Amino acid sequence: MGDPAWFQHFLLFVSSPYIAPLLLSIGVIGLILEIKAGAFGLGGLVSLVSFGLFFGASIMTGHAGWQEVILLGLALISLGVEAFILPGFGVAGILGVCFLLGAVVTALAGPAPAAGDFLGAVGVLGTSLVITLAVFYAWLRHLPNSHRFAGLFHTHASERAHGYVSAPQRQELVGQLGVAVTDLRPSGVAEVNGERIDVVTEGAFVSVGATIVVERAEGYRHVVRATRPVSQLPA
Repeated sequence: MGDPAWFQHFLLFVSSPYIAPLLLSIGVIGLILEIKAGAFGLGGLVSLVSFGLFFGASIMTGHAGWQEVILLGLALISLGVEAFILPGFGVAGILGVCFLLGAVVTALAGPAPAAGDFLGAVGVLGTSLVITLAVFYAWLRHLPNSHRFAGLFHTHASERAHGYVSAPQRQELVGQLGVAVTDLRPSGVAEVNGERIDVVTEGAFVSVGATIVVERAEGYRHVVRATRPVSQLPA
């Protein structure tokens, strides 16, 4: 008993050169989001549905066979390893992409492809790539102004007046005398109360061994000056 006519029309519609690139693009976008998330979620579900429709229609219309299914399985395994076991984009991710491209090209080209079939497959892949890049470009342009995804970006300054400091305030060092361990040009190292700290002058050169005094302590920035005018310091 043959398949209903509407189902045949649906398969032809899904495998058409107009819909196939959309399914591939949606599948790739969902797959990328899934790899970045590191956990199975909406991106993985959308990717599975899109690739399932694409390869399912290709198999049922006779354009794909078990070799494409095997390649797709290897691609999913490799990308799963990349997403959940070895995060980052390494050998498993590269192999997964290669397996996926091989499955897509062979499914698009058909069981006995000619040169024209391969050109058509490349055309569909090219269209899918353009759609994917366009979606990502639009998405990245939209993200900074999106209220839903506003939490992904840090758009506010961390000001000291609001209590944000980059390092503990060493106010006990202010007014303390020390010795320049290196030349200060204007930054260098000084020893204060037996502790070596990174210091900086306000522009004046201070030679090694000179006595300095800590004027300000601003987190990691310790501003010092020579205890005598620079012209009177030993060379």
